[in-house]
Amino acid sequence: MPRWLYFLLIFAVAAPLLDLLFPHLSLLIFAVAGLGIIPLAALIGQSVEEIAEHTGEGIGGLLFATFGNATELIISILALTQGLVDVVRAAIIGTILGNALLVLGVAVCVGGFKHGRLKFETRPAGQYASLLALCIAGLLLPSIAEILASRANQTQIVERGVLLSDFIAVMLLLGYVASVLFSVFHFGDKKPAEASTEEGKEEEELEPTLGARSAAAITRLLAYRRHLAESAVPNKSGVLRQIDATVGAITDHEANRPDASKQQTSPSVTSSRGQAQQQHEHKPPLWRGLVVLAVATIGVAILSEILVGAIDPVTEALHWNQAFVGLVFLPLIGGMPEYFNTISMALDKRMGMVLAASAGSSIQIALLMAPILVLISLFTLYRLDLVFSIVEIAVLGLAAFLFSEITQDGELVWLEGLLLILLYAMMGGTVFLFGA
Repeated sequence: MPRWLYFLLIFAVAAPLLDLLFPHLSLLIFAVAGLGIIPLAALIGQSVEEIAEHTGEGIGGLLFATFGNATELIISILALTQGLVDVVRAAIIGTILGNALLVLGVAVCVGGFKHGRLKFETRPAGQYASLLALCIAGLLLPSIAEILASRANQTQIVERGVLLSDFIAVMLLLGYVASVLFSVFHFGDKKPAEASTEEGKEEEELEPTLGARSAAAITRLLAYRRHLAESAVPNKSGVLRQIDATVGAITDHEANRPDASKQQTSPSVTSSRGQAQQQHEHKPPLWRGLVVLAVATIGVAILSEILVGAIDPVTEALHWNQAFVGLVFLPLIGGMPEYFNTISMALDKRMGMVLAASAGSSIQIALLMAPILVLISLFTLYRLDLVFSIVEIAVLGLAAFLFSEITQDGELVWLEGLLLILLYAMMGGTVFLFGA
């Protein structure tokens, strides 16, 4: 977590005090509460990473998938209980479009300007495109069905729309469970024997056998491990353990060599191994991650209630429509730390992680957050359906199409990132002027 985010924790303390002492300052309370949520959202991500260091890659990946959008989920649940259904519906679309268009577009622009063409593997990108297609279909079908039913003057359109939304919510949850089983636990993901053999050959080719090469390899591995440990990249616990094991294997190989004592690089290797073991031993305790996760989640819930309570006065004071607030501001507040992390990945040319952070977050919103909100509304006074406006469903479809088009060749350039940003800006301008 960047140090400047800790400074924003001041706003997390100031927001409840302002709401208690000066409840009439709605605009100031809205701004302060929004700023206060940003560092708490980052702390949730950091604490989940610390817990994942102890639980292993499988459970850690599940924790990342569950708490990846916890902030947006808490804000939406509180808004739903207060009857702000339009805001919640807009926040669902806004978060999906914010990740798939704005975040990915800015990351590609920044990375493209620095490195030129950004290459990545097409197989994961193809999986993201397929899951996005499922997500978009689930969100578009209720809207299209209601439009067609209205034109045909059918009866009980609203009631049937709600039932269809409930059914599709269950189907989307099944898709989420299947994606977790495949991507996190690798259920049924058996690699061919030829692929395993090729991977073994690659590992043999990459394993250093000379002292100087070993020292250089360890240096590179430790530099990458330090960078990875300080980042907010999801599912990194397994990678960190693999790096530690690789460093240990290299140093053991050097120590067992007949001429190990004669190698001038042996002290460097030994020092590097000690550094790796020291980093591994200084793993944060599990209880600290659990405490930080609990406190940050409670803090987000408190500030979210304050933020949601100020939405109506703010929209009236600024003459904004609620759809614009839900589409732009709420997703921006909840995902701000993740946005900076994605841009940092692009600067390091880690485009696979950029796609996982942007498209993966959009998929998670559609497959997990939206269905949960629909099902939660069954127990509230206000029902949430998956019927969106024509503007929202049009931009959703265009976003899925554009993502599939620009990722199919395995490389991205800054122009393609700019196209994503322009589409997001056109959507924001349309909603700001005309509403959703």
